[in-house]
This record gives sequence, structure tokens and C-alpha cells, in this order.
Amino acid sequence: MPTTVSSRSPEALLSFTTTTATSLLPCSSNKLNNKRKQQQQQQYKFSNKKEHLPPLDEFIATVFKRSKLSPCVCLVSLIYLSRLKTSLPSHARGDIDTPYRLFLAAILTASKFLSETGTCLTSQAVVVMTDHVYTHQDVNLMERSFLGLIKYNLFVNVEAIRDYLDIHGKTLEMDLVEQEVLDQL
Repeated sequence: MPTTVSSRSPEALLSFTTTTATSLLPCSSNKLNNKRKQQQQQQYKFSNKKEHLPPLDEFIATVFKRSKLSPCVCLVSLIYLSRLKTSLPSHARGDIDTPYRLFLAAILTASKFLSETGTCLTSQAVVVMTDHVYTHQDVNLMERSFLGLIKYNLFVNVEAIRDYLDIHGKTLEMDLVEQEVLDQL
């Protein structure tokens, strides 16, 4: 029987995704001090786009809206983030934009894993959806790094989805829906 994921509340999914991304590892919450920022800008001749990121919940909401991701892709990305959290060393630390990067890498990877018709996200689409905050090269590096961190453990079967929803389904307001397929004569 074909199985799909149904979301009753986009707001619950957004909130849970934001909480998941921010709880993966301790991250710097301080913006660069002015002197260090000026030194970086002079050294690299670019503005630090990380300083101009919107709040994470707004960023995720924008990506969800622009990408029109299916609930299944969103759920698989959450499973990947859960796998990442369990594989990170206890001393792992992130930069101010690490939750943004991990979220993007997770949805890009989940979209590609679940794509059967070439309708998955691409790194270029992610660049555009995020208003060019990250470059094509940044997104490719995020994806490769993410795959390495989860040790290329991409396979997610219905049982893994069921297990995840048993734990988080009420909070996410998501259900696993098994659909009957009627044979047409």
C-alpha cells in the first residue's frame, strides 16, 4: 500500500523544525564585533552575509513557502537532523549561521533522496530561495559536509518514519497515511 505523510499544521512543522535546527549543537549567538568585522571585510572584500540573516523561524518559513516542499521531504529532513545530532561529538560547536546551513543541507538532501522524477531541489534553487545569502559553492559544501556528518546514512523507510512520528507526531501534527490503490480495469 502506498504511504504518504500528512501535515495538519504548517505552523507546528515550522516551529518544530526551528527548534530542531537550533538545538543540534551550541552555536555562537554573538555577531562579530565591529573591529573583527571590519578586518574581515577588508581582508576578504565582501560583506558578512551571516550578519544579515533573518531570524531562523522566518528563514525556514520563507524556504518552506518558496520551495513548496512536501510534508514527507520535511519529515525526512528532520530524521536526517536527528541522525546528525546523535553522531556529533559532544565538543562540537557551530557558528551563528550553523542552524541555517544544517537546515538547508537537510532539506536539499531529503529532497534529492525522495525525488523520483527530477523534481528535487538543486543547490542553485536554494541559492535563489535564500536571496543569495549563500553561494552555489556554499550550498554544495553544506551538502557534502552534511552527508559526511551523517555518514551517508540516507535510507529512510516507512518504519523509520512511523518510529519518528510515534515520538514526535503529536507535536508536529503529522500523520502517516496509507492509501489504498484501486486496480482499474
